[in-house]
Amino acid sequence: MRALLFLLLPLVMFGCTKNKLAKFNTRIVGSWQLVEINTFGLGSSNIVFNGGSFTFNSDNTARYYDRNNNSYTGTWYIDAYVYTDDDGDSETDFILSVDVKDGSKMKFDRFEIPRFGNSNRFKAKVRNGLNVVTYVFERR
Repeated sequence: MRALLFLLLPLVMFGCTKNKLAKFNTRIVGSWQLVEINTFGLGSSNIVFNGGSFTFNSDNTARYYDRNNNSYTGTWYIDAYVYTDDDGDSETDFILSVDVKDGSKMKFDRFEIPRFGNSNRFKAKVRNGLNVVTYVFERR
């Protein structure tokens, strides 16, 4: 019985993560305005997207419009990484990656869409050493 439990546990864990990713994917599909960029910490900030808007399509294609309304196409995806500390406690971070053809590539290492309530706003963070840049998006 114990052996069966250990065999099924990874399948259940993978299924839960996959299910969570599907929920995030459906929530992010649509048009989003980059409304705020905040920096915190020491060192320089590498701000890749400085304003503009994004459209995330259900087929994982993306379009980015910069502040001058120039349009760039690309792709996006969401992935999950499970981190386990020395005490065995684990935490799942959801990662949003955006790659548009103007050469801008961004992997947001912390992606936060509220699970309940207002899903018309989300935050994505990028850590660079002791510096964190937080991008705030609102649905258009």
